[in-house]
Amino acid sequence: MTAIKPAGLDAFLRKPDPAIAAILIYGEEGDAVRELAQRAVRKVAGSLDDPFTVAALTEQDVAGDPARLLDEVQSISMFGGSRAIWVKGVGDGFLKAALPLLEGKVQGNLVVAEAATLAKNSQLRAQFEKSPHALILPLYEAEAGEIAGMAEQILAQDGLKIGQDALARFIELAGTARGLARREAEKLALYCLGAERVSLEDVEAVCGNDTGSTPDELADAVFGGEVEEADRLFHDLVRGGQDAGRLLGVVHLQALKLAEFRLAIDRGATADQVVKQARPPVFFRRQRLVMAQLRAWGLTDLVTAGSTLSANVLAARQNAELAQAIAGRCLLSLARKGLSLRLDR
Repeated sequence: MTAIKPAGLDAFLRKPDPAIAAILIYGEEGDAVRELAQRAVRKVAGSLDDPFTVAALTEQDVAGDPARLLDEVQSISMFGGSRAIWVKGVGDGFLKAALPLLEGKVQGNLVVAEAATLAKNSQLRAQFEKSPHALILPLYEAEAGEIAGMAEQILAQDGLKIGQDALARFIELAGTARGLARREAEKLALYCLGAERVSLEDVEAVCGNDTGSTPDELADAVFGGEVEEADRLFHDLVRGGQDAGRLLGVVHLQALKLAEFRLAIDRGATADQVVKQARPPVFFRRQRLVMAQLRAWGLTDLVTAGSTLSANVLAARQNAELAQAIAGRCLLSLARKGLSLRLDR
């Protein structure tokens, strides 16, 4: 089955296809994976914790006893209605138990399986992707537009509207992790309940992290050549609970955005035009900083920086215990490069 997006899951839950025996949801954002799995289980079973309608298992529960999964799939609810088989923390060890479902040999209660990141060579992922009896939903890091749409939808449920500057600031503070951004949007909606519009001041009062620093401030310090400030912000953010690898990702996105801006400037646009007309918008308090970065960094340097960051993002993901050291070294090196370019311009 071709991979689907969250909207595809919602469509399936509204009108289930009886040929689908299992759903696999996976990705590095555990909160977002869990939220979608809960949505599916609740829709099917009407509950998340009723033992008569939900069978909660782990890969370990079925890896040594594959027949247990099939028994649960074919079981009948004591009080009638649908049951959901919710399997958490799966990997390739889950494949043996799931294979009869993927091959269409067993039908019954829907299986909803959660996994962390699955490599391209994962056998579980490959079998789900090719099975006509399964859905697979990979969750990659959200784009800014997706986070903006989610925030607007959550706020609209309470009759709230939000302007572009406030929305851009929300994305900067909340980041692109779906679970965290959703919680920040819900907190913002509660704070503004009874008002008609969410202001920039509301966003800054409610959202962000306990350190007072933001990942975008780190990106600006790196590309602005502020070496000591970049080092301070990085360690403040990590101490505040930010993932070092994700901070690298934010700086990588900044490199890509700056390269896009630089290309437009090289083709005849002005820095003022590309920054102020950017979509999603650059928060107005950052516009002057971004234009200064564009004066210092040329396209070749930005492409090189992007490649370096991409390689280090991958290295941090593959070596979680060394992620902080990898990220810190990379960001300091780029900040020193930014300082050199700023002094040479």
